[in-house]
Amino acid sequence: MFLSKRVNTMTSTNRSRVVDRHSLRCKLYDATSYAFMMARCTLLVGLLGTGFIASAQADYSQHPAAAPVIATLVEDHGMSRDEVMQILANASTEQRILDSMANAAEKTKTWTAYRSSFLTPVRIDGGVDFLREYAQILQQVEQEYGVPPQVIAAIVGVETNYGGYTGKANVLNALATLAFEHPRRTKFFSSELVEYIVLCKEQGWQADQQLGSYAGAMGMSQFMPSNYRKLAIDGDENGVADLHHPTDAIHSVANYLTHHGWQSGELVAARAAVNKGFDSVVIGRGLRPNFTLDELSSRGYHSQRAVEGATMARVVRFNDADGDEFWLGFNNFYVISRYNPRSKYALAVYLLSEEILRSAAAQNARS
Repeated sequence: MFLSKRVNTMTSTNRSRVVDRHSLRCKLYDATSYAFMMARCTLLVGLLGTGFIASAQADYSQHPAAAPVIATLVEDHGMSRDEVMQILANASTEQRILDSMANAAEKTKTWTAYRSSFLTPVRIDGGVDFLREYAQILQQVEQEYGVPPQVIAAIVGVETNYGGYTGKANVLNALATLAFEHPRRTKFFSSELVEYIVLCKEQGWQADQQLGSYAGAMGMSQFMPSNYRKLAIDGDENGVADLHHPTDAIHSVANYLTHHGWQSGELVAARAAVNKGFDSVVIGRGLRPNFTLDELSSRGYHSQRAVEGATMARVVRFNDADGDEFWLGFNNFYVISRYNPRSKYALAVYLLSEEILRSAAAQNARS
């Protein structure tokens, strides 16, 4: 609605300006100039309709769905109504945000393609370098939280390539677009929009100046605003939890995993061998462990690593052009999935962590 109104206004104004200019120069070109301008305006409308133009001012302070967001910020967080209205008025709709959500790699790539995009020599070597550069901090964090260095490195590696790319999306635009335009996740992103605006107030940030992912995640560790407020750690004790700083990001990833139930020293996942007549009913859609290994064994799934039969696990099945691949995800696998609730993501993090550890050990043995 907002886009159409802007295009119509712009078309009328520009048309008259161009026609007037050409009338002064030579009446002979009136018809040609008019036709050319109309063609340009038609193209502009087409580009807007396809989402080619990245953003458009929407003034979300007037959006009907913004009322609960405004009320929460005013009543629960003590912000003035004028302040909140100004922030929302500065937000723009970004079609590419909606497109990115619809085409997320976890949804569109096969497991083989997804795995290949992360288990690369560059990503593995980057993880080894990360372990070496922050060895002292990672060791301290492991002692405090019980999370192994390679797991922290793998999460930061998958999320931002060890801080190399933390996102170029305007966070306010991303969260407002998803809160008010996404067809299914309005409730979640409206809550995150509230958390983001409060976070900006707490940190002294300009709400329309922060960059992050297309979903509104920020920093090396890519925390959503609610997790930034609740779980980010000031690891270097300088008075600010800054997730763009490696020390704070490392502490915060470990704190995040511990908060969700990380069990120190426990396995993450194991490849499974299956009987020909395996019981597919036990697979389901969730990732929380739901059967003991003894129970799964009786239904045709066998761990390829030695694990106690009473250990709880979840069968995870990947099916693509390379055929079926079965894994058993344990509690720590589920904990990793709290970062991103997709089995592809959790297993990619785990496999990358194992490759980083293996490569680091090999380099140490050679030196």
